[in-house]
Amino acid sequence: MMKLAAPQITQDVVFIGGGHAHAVALKMLAMQSLQGIRLTLISNAVQTPYSGMLPGLIAGHYTYDQTHIDLGRLCRACGVRFIEDTVVELDTDTQKIICKDHPPFDYDILSIDTGSTPDKSAVPGAKELTQGVKPVPQFLEYWRNLQQSMNDGGSNNDPIRIGTVGGGASAVEVLLAMQHHLQNIAKKENRSLPAVEFHVVSGSKQILPSHNNKVRNKYSELLEARGITTHNAFRVSHITPVETNKNTQAKQLFAEDGRILELDEIIWTTAAQPAKWPAKAGLSCSSRGFITVNDSLQTLSHPNIFATGDIADMVNHPRPKAGVFAVRQGKPLAINIIRALQKKALKPFKPQEKFLSLVSTGEQYAVASRGNWALAGKWVWRWKDHIDQKFMVQINTFTMNKEQSTTESPAMRCGGCGAKVGQPILQRVISQLTTPLNNLVQLGLDAPDDAAVLKVPEGKLLIQSVDAFRSMIDDDYLFGQIAANHALGDIFAMGASPHSAQAIVTLPYASEAKVEQQLLHIMQGATKVFNQCGMTLVGGHTAEGAELSLGFSVNGIAHPDQLLRKSGLKAGDKIILTKPLGTGALFAADMRGEAQGHWIKQATQSMVQLNQAAADCLIKFNTKACTDVTGFGLVGHLIEMLRASGVNANLCLNELPLLEGASECFKAGIVSTLQPQNKKTHHYISNYNQFSDLPDLEVLFDPQTAGGLIAGVSADVAEECIQALTALGYVHASVIGEVIDEQKGVKLISLV
Repeated sequence: MMKLAAPQITQDVVFIGGGHAHAVALKMLAMQSLQGIRLTLISNAVQTPYSGMLPGLIAGHYTYDQTHIDLGRLCRACGVRFIEDTVVELDTDTQKIICKDHPPFDYDILSIDTGSTPDKSAVPGAKELTQGVKPVPQFLEYWRNLQQSMNDGGSNNDPIRIGTVGGGASAVEVLLAMQHHLQNIAKKENRSLPAVEFHVVSGSKQILPSHNNKVRNKYSELLEARGITTHNAFRVSHITPVETNKNTQAKQLFAEDGRILELDEIIWTTAAQPAKWPAKAGLSCSSRGFITVNDSLQTLSHPNIFATGDIADMVNHPRPKAGVFAVRQGKPLAINIIRALQKKALKPFKPQEKFLSLVSTGEQYAVASRGNWALAGKWVWRWKDHIDQKFMVQINTFTMNKEQSTTESPAMRCGGCGAKVGQPILQRVISQLTTPLNNLVQLGLDAPDDAAVLKVPEGKLLIQSVDAFRSMIDDDYLFGQIAANHALGDIFAMGASPHSAQAIVTLPYASEAKVEQQLLHIMQGATKVFNQCGMTLVGGHTAEGAELSLGFSVNGIAHPDQLLRKSGLKAGDKIILTKPLGTGALFAADMRGEAQGHWIKQATQSMVQLNQAAADCLIKFNTKACTDVTGFGLVGHLIEMLRASGVNANLCLNELPLLEGASECFKAGIVSTLQPQNKKTHHYISNYNQFSDLPDLEVLFDPQTAGGLIAGVSADVAEECIQALTALGYVHASVIGEVIDEQKGVKLISLV
C-alpha cells in the first residue's frame, strides 16, 4: 500500500479561448490551492494578440512577441494543461467539448472567452472582397503580403487606395498605423513606394461614435491633416469587383444613399460577430449570437458555464466590445469559479460605466478620454505604452512564487496487480480505438487472450524494440503521438516495416471517468501514428501511478538483405541528419517556465513527424548505415556508428540544424538533466577545447525525444538526397559532416 503524493483528479475546469479575461483568471487561480481540480485551456493559437497593442505592432513600434500573450508559457507557469485546437461543438448534455483535431474533453465547469470577428454577413461581397482586422493572425499575414506587393511594385504604379469600413477606434487606429509604417519605411530606407490613398468609411454621421466630441473633433482634424479622406454616413449596401486594364484588384463600395467609392484594399472593422457553436449548443444567446450572462458572468441557461470578453453580453450591464472590459472581468471570473467549486453563492460584478480610452494615432502620439474630457500628446502615448507593456510583462513573465501544495491525500491505493486500471475502463477504451487488422496478427485486440500471437513471414526477420518515458507535455493526445513515434524510431532506423505494438501505460490517480478519458486520449494519439504506418496495436499493460508515463514495445519486419545497421559507414560518405536538434534543452526550459510557447510548438511538430518516409528515402539512396538520434544526443549516437564502422568523421558545427529557441536556452545555461552524462563523451572529440566556449556546442550532447535519423550517404548523391528529404517535408534535413578514414590523433570526431 502507498500514499498518494497528490489528491486524485475529481473535477475538470476548462477554459475555451485565450482572451484577456482568461489570462488574468488563470493567473489568479494558479495562486490558489485547488486540490483535485484540473485546469485546462483550449485555444486555437499558442500566442494570442493583446488588442490594445495591435496598432503599435502594425505601426512598427513593437515586435510580434511584445504584443502577444504566450499562452503556452503562461499555462506552464500556472500549472494549467494547454491544448492547442479549435472548438467546433459543445454537448451540454454529456458535458463534452468537441475539437477539430483532438478527442472530446469532459468538463465540470466551463468558461468561454473566444472573442469575436467583424461581421461581414449582412453586406453582399464583403466576405469575398475584404480583409477583416480579426482574426489577427490572418490580418497580420495580409499586412505582410500587402507590404511585399508594394515593395515589388516600385514607384511607377497608380496610387493604391486603402480603406477601412467602420468608423470606430479600431478602424481609425489601424489605418493611421498602416500609414505611419509605410511612410516610416520609405524614409528609413530612402526609397520610393507606390503612392497610397487612405480612406475611412464610416456608417455613422461621425467617426468614433462611442467617444466624446473632443475626441471626434481631434481625430477629424488629424485625419484631414494626414490627407486621409473620411466618408461619413456611408452605409455600405454591397461590394463588387471592378475589372479594368489598369487594376484588376479594384472594388466598388455602394452606399445605401447611392454614393460609390472605388478602393483597391478594404479592411473590415464593423460590428463583431461570435462563433456559432455556443448558440447551436443551446447556450443562452442574444439575437446576434453572443452568450448572455448574469452579473456573476454565469450563462443564463447553464449554471456551470461562464462566458467573458467579446463573446459575452452582460444582460444587466451592456458594454461595448472592448479589451478594457475583458481585462476587468478576469478577477471576478476567477473568484466565481472558485466559489462554484466550493458550492458557494456567486458574487455579482458590475463593470465600470466610464472607462479610460487611449487611442493611438500611428506615430508615438495618443489621445486619452474618459467621460467628457480628453487629453492628447506624446506623453499620453508613453502612458499608454507603460500600461500596455506592464500588463504584458506581468502575463508573459508570470512565475509561481509559492510552492505547489504537497499535502498528501488520505486515500490509499494498492500496489502490485492492485494498481492495474480496471477492466471495464479498458474495455470501453479499446472499443473506441481504431487499429488496422494485420494478417500477420493471429490474436490481438479483436480477440483478446492472455497474449498476442504473431506470425513472422518466411524469410523475414522480426525486429523488436521498446521505449518509454514520462510525459513532458500536458496534451495527452499529443503525448500519445510523440511516445509512439519515439518508440518507432529504432524500427525505421533499421530499415524495417512496422508490424505491431503493445502499450505500457501508467496513469495518475483520478476518478474512474477521468482515468478513462485520459487513457482514451493517449491511446487515440498513439493509434493515429500506428495507423499512419499501417501497424496494429495488439495489447498492452495499464497501471496507476504518481505520474503519467507511456511506452511501447514495437515490432517490425525486414528482409535480411535490407537491414540497416549502425555499421557500414565508409570514408567519403556524407553524414545526413533529417531533423533539427534541441528538444532536450527546450523542454528543460519549458519545465522552468522559461520557454516561449512557439518554441515548444515547433519542437512538438518536429517530434510528431514520422521517420518512416525519411528512412525509405535514405534506402533509395543506398544508405547502408543508419540510426536514430535520441537520448544519448547527436555525438553519443554518432560515436556508436563510427566505432561500429571503424572510421572517423569531420562534423560541421555551422551545419547542425537547431530548433527555434535552442540557442537561447544554451546561452542561458539551460540544458536537460541528462546533458552532463551525455557530455562525458566529449573526450571523443579531438579538438573539443578549441570550441568549448561556444554555447551552441551543447547541442552535440542534447538528448532528443522522437529525434531524426542520422545516416551515411555516398557523396555523389548527398545533395540529391537532401532535396528529396526536403520535398518529403523534412525541411531541416542537412549534410552535417563527412566520414574519414581512421587517423592517428583523431579520437573519432573532429569539429570543423
